[in-house]
Amino acid sequence: MLAASRQVIVITHLPQVAAQAQNHLKVSKQVVGGRTIANVETLSGEARIEEIAEMIAGAGRTATTRRQAEEMLRAAAQGSCRRGKRPVA
Repeated sequence: MLAASRQVIVITHLPQVAAQAQNHLKVSKQVVGGRTIANVETLSGEARIEEIAEMIAGAGRTATTRRQAEEMLRAAAQGSCRRGKRPVA
């Protein structure tokens, strides 16, 4: 596995991919006074669950999408998508 011996930086909008990360960074940008400002925030705990839930459902996240996000993170932590194992479709 590449990430076992190398640092891998992945930019994604896919919650299934984001849930696999050891570190989750949220990059956002805004225009202030005609200039674009980028912000990078490290997410963990509830903030990470909320972000993955938003990736699943957009701004209309619900208790169901939060549970789905929690399950994705739990499965990733248990290694269900690592070491050659594939999730059941």
